[in-house]
Amino acid sequence: MDRKLFSVKTLLMEGKREEALSTAESIEDPYWHSYALRWIVEAYADDPERAVEIAGEITVPSIKDEALRSLSYLFSKDEKFREALEAARRIKNQFLRKKALRAVSTYLAKAIISKGLKGVRLSDLNLTESDMDDLKPLPYGLVYKDGKIMPGAEILPLKGEVRGGIIERFEKRLEGRIPPKPQFSEKESERNQYVVDYVRRMISIGELEEAEKIARGLVEPFRSYLLEEIGLKLLEAEDSTRAENLFKDLRVADVLGSALARRHLKEPDKVLGYLSKVYNPATRLMVAYEVTKDKGIDRGFLTSVLLWATDEWKRSRILKFLAFEMLEESKRKNDERLRLISKGLFELGIETGRMAEP
Repeated sequence: MDRKLFSVKTLLMEGKREEALSTAESIEDPYWHSYALRWIVEAYADDPERAVEIAGEITVPSIKDEALRSLSYLFSKDEKFREALEAARRIKNQFLRKKALRAVSTYLAKAIISKGLKGVRLSDLNLTESDMDDLKPLPYGLVYKDGKIMPGAEILPLKGEVRGGIIERFEKRLEGRIPPKPQFSEKESERNQYVVDYVRRMISIGELEEAEKIARGLVEPFRSYLLEEIGLKLLEAEDSTRAENLFKDLRVADVLGSALARRHLKEPDKVLGYLSKVYNPATRLMVAYEVTKDKGIDRGFLTSVLLWATDEWKRSRILKFLAFEMLEESKRKNDERLRLISKGLFELGIETGRMAEP
């Protein structure tokens, strides 16, 4: 491991991106040079053009693909969907490219739902018709029609005029008042955005039982999104029993699952149960780091958490990454125990990598 990596990390923590880039460029080993550039790429996520430009300088293909996937994820979180798609398209590894495109599609759905929108035109997202090929299939519950991405449903009338399955929103928002409770038929397969607004309002004022009752009747992705929000509110109120019950009813629970896992870091078996519904690799990795920091190296646990790394070579690189991150923390805290765990992780990474050799 090149000692200049520590300088790069320190400079980035101090916000000195150009100095960090200059230091990274002086690293001769191709692997560690690429590794350092990946950090810098992520530090430039607020400047998409520059970040992608630096990513293009990474010479190790696997690290370049991971850097581009990370950029696609970060751009999506900031709702820069055009930039996210462009980064994802540069990924050579077909599996990672599909994962990156799926993340863009998922964040797009969350943006539409969280803003209470009945639909968004592609032009409003700086996207074009051709971009839809990479975004499909859209998350369940969304459709693309007439140049717009929208919650797709056949929704029975509540109040007002129904057009194309979407109820027209009020001209003026209700301010400071709870909207009237919506009425709907048990046979409805999906709800309109007005119902989603009502549930979110119930969550915001603490009427969680009412919110849960209605949210359970919605289709995906509304149902999971809202139930996770309710689960997090329950955890804030220290009602872990009800939060656990909600978790059991969810098929995917990236946010709630990781929140519950962090409450049981001393119980790796329980953590694995929560992670069974966490599909975001970055989230799984962060939880694995916290458990290992607390409990030490557990090979079985790490193997289970890193299931998405489909071969020994990938697992080797991930273990070395964890080792380096823990070494950094051990230096900041002057913690000898963490240093020894870091050493063990790095040795395990080397051992795992040897298994990938022909």
